[in-house]
Amino acid sequence: MFAASVLSLVAPTTPPKFTLSYRISYRSFVMPTAAEFLAFSNDEHAKGLSALEGRGKAIREKWPIKADRMAYYHWSMKRADNEDKEEMTPISREDLKAMIATMNYNSNIARGKLVTAVERFIVPWLPVGSYQNGGIYCIVLGAHGLQPDQPDPEADRWLISMNVLGVNTNVQPKLPLRSRKANFSGASTKSNESDDSEIAGFVFHQIGTLEYWGDKSENFRSFEDAARGPWLPTGFRAVVRFRRNGAANGVYIIYDFYPKDEGGERRLKVTGDYWGRLPEDRSNQQFSMAKLADTIMELRFCRTFTLTEVLDYPVELVRAAKSPEDAIIRVTIA
Repeated sequence: MFAASVLSLVAPTTPPKFTLSYRISYRSFVMPTAAEFLAFSNDEHAKGLSALEGRGKAIREKWPIKADRMAYYHWSMKRADNEDKEEMTPISREDLKAMIATMNYNSNIARGKLVTAVERFIVPWLPVGSYQNGGIYCIVLGAHGLQPDQPDPEADRWLISMNVLGVNTNVQPKLPLRSRKANFSGASTKSNESDDSEIAGFVFHQIGTLEYWGDKSENFRSFEDAARGPWLPTGFRAVVRFRRNGAANGVYIIYDFYPKDEGGERRLKVTGDYWGRLPEDRSNQQFSMAKLADTIMELRFCRTFTLTEVLDYPVELVRAAKSPEDAIIRVTIA
């Protein structure tokens, strides 16, 4: 009997309350995933340099538990190391084209992978073909270049990084000077809540610059010739238009009205009439935007292409943002 009493004291049948509470707390703990870390990082990056001072506060608000914050910092350092390695690892031309053609542009993760791929130290260029009016062209890859015509809106919480922008085709900015289209305003002022129509514009992801063969056409005989160049800038940027569901919807070229000088500094907007002409175009057609192909997979040498959906007036570029439905839309429309 005495032994039974002692045993009951050292081995109680009912666990203490603090043990039960501890187990519940332990089992409910869930570490954030890498996908969550990447989405947060992309959202913060999209806010630009102005948000750097508040980055620490944003991290603390997102993950109030210290272990979560430490996991995020560890993930950030590991990601930086991996990006350095990827910078030196070339991606094949066909793999890159397949990525551009099939990815979901609404996905932060997919866009992050594309930017990493086209901004590597070693990156392939993409052949475009021969324009019917003259010239041989290629795309030199990159995720940045075009600039919006309006300053960032005050409510920039959902802004996407500027490798994604929107174009309003029913707005004609005041500069450069040109006869105005009937009923076109000089700037978009209406806040876009749903972007339920693509008739007057669309969103796009930048993929590089359009360049032309700077030598005689008879000296262009092989990929080896193409690799040696010379390739010269046209002033146009290449972009991929995408739908509300994030699917690619055509390759376009858009003229860069804010070119950089030789030192890499951004110039003021072009004001004169010398813009929007392909250097080798025998027709000397002037335009701000045109469709290059239905899909990136069409682009290749030994192909003669035509431009469609050509707009002969300056168009307005605006920032893009996430909609409540998780699609990417233009911030302002006309």
